[in-house]
Amino acid sequence: MTQDNRPEDVMEIRSIYGIVGPWKKIDLSTLDEVEETPTPNLEGHSAGSDEAKTQALEPGIAPSNNPPNLAAVAKDQTIIAEVAQFMRRFVFLPDDSYYQLVATWVIATHLHDAVDYVGYLFAHSPERQSGKTTLLEILDLLVCNSTGLLVSPTEAVMFRMAHGHTHLLDEVDSWRDKDELKSVLNAGYKKSGVVVRCDKNSKGFKPTAFRVFAPRALAGIGLSILPETTLDRTFAISMVRQKQIEKRERFRPRVMNHEAAILKAKIENWVKANSGSFATCYQKGDFSYLNKFSDRTIDISEPLAAILEVVYSGTAGSGQARDTLVRAIASTRKEQTAPSPEHRILKILQGLATDQGPLIGNASELAAMCGNYGESIDQHLISQTLRKYEFKPKSIRKDGGDPLYRYELSKARLDELVDRWVPQSESDPVQTKDASPETGPAGDS
Repeated sequence: MTQDNRPEDVMEIRSIYGIVGPWKKIDLSTLDEVEETPTPNLEGHSAGSDEAKTQALEPGIAPSNNPPNLAAVAKDQTIIAEVAQFMRRFVFLPDDSYYQLVATWVIATHLHDAVDYVGYLFAHSPERQSGKTTLLEILDLLVCNSTGLLVSPTEAVMFRMAHGHTHLLDEVDSWRDKDELKSVLNAGYKKSGVVVRCDKNSKGFKPTAFRVFAPRALAGIGLSILPETTLDRTFAISMVRQKQIEKRERFRPRVMNHEAAILKAKIENWVKANSGSFATCYQKGDFSYLNKFSDRTIDISEPLAAILEVVYSGTAGSGQARDTLVRAIASTRKEQTAPSPEHRILKILQGLATDQGPLIGNASELAAMCGNYGESIDQHLISQTLRKYEFKPKSIRKDGGDPLYRYELSKARLDELVDRWVPQSESDPVQTKDASPETGPAGDS
């Protein structure tokens, strides 16, 4: 008997949708019963009706953004759907597409030796008690060779425990040595990633290359707790504190260990049976629906796409599964966010420049020109941006005045920078007024 007086051969599970309702008891000695996941009864209701959604989510489960098509979810018996359903019971995610993304990522941890890149999961929230640690605890039971939850790991722990493991890193906001860990995190998303450290042996210290490639899931308070370069290697999942109507089932490892072990065994069996098909699909790389994204996003998304293609091969749900994955990637990769300050300055200066002559001015003069067109830009940020993109001031006489160190910005050069560095999602034209004689780009060199 277990501590709570239940037979050890009986497993208790909730509804696959996280409904806080009556316990369902399944005899573990009959594996066929375990594999037949119960689904909600939608008979008599259209899949998209409010009544059907309310019945399936009762009692008290509010739909998230982009709520699932319940009829499609009920029919989906794939390994991805089963992992997603397990997570949905315990963790509330604000966008339903995230469940498929996380579930596919879990499977990818068991295949990471066969891929070139692996994106990290990064669960973040503005405040505590938003389900981040619970998510990591669930991942701990399902991913490949989990390290367990690591809080404030040292750099040595990170690079010595990387190979062959999945890192679960909690409370990232409390790390004191982020800069030291950054090198491991930034190199570790790529199969060839190594860090070189002095390792002691019988003859003293010897520089040793440590492989740091590993799947990693991180969690912490705030989006800005990771350096931008590290954040660019993640799928950033925004989490929120549940409202009462969004309450999920409480996750209790002592109760769920058996069920999670069975689910993990299913994942491992699927990987064993399909590793060849996965490798072929991944190497072929025919994922045209990812082409809208940047190269980095494509690199870390291709393993997920390959798993999805193998799982849904020949099924009617493949199109919807692709759409859900693309939506999740677009949301978690933040490729549709507002432009960076540097990109905004490049766009404004591009709008000020003309084909008749270069835009000439020092940082304060350029800031004044921007101000004349309704854009308040700090001159120090202008100077910082221009130096970042390798513009160098030189002595230039303007409007008959004394020569001063000024920037000379040709429209062709600004066009080239915007085309090369500013993402398409930030490329809306900047609205400017017609140049006046006093503030136009003309100047004498």
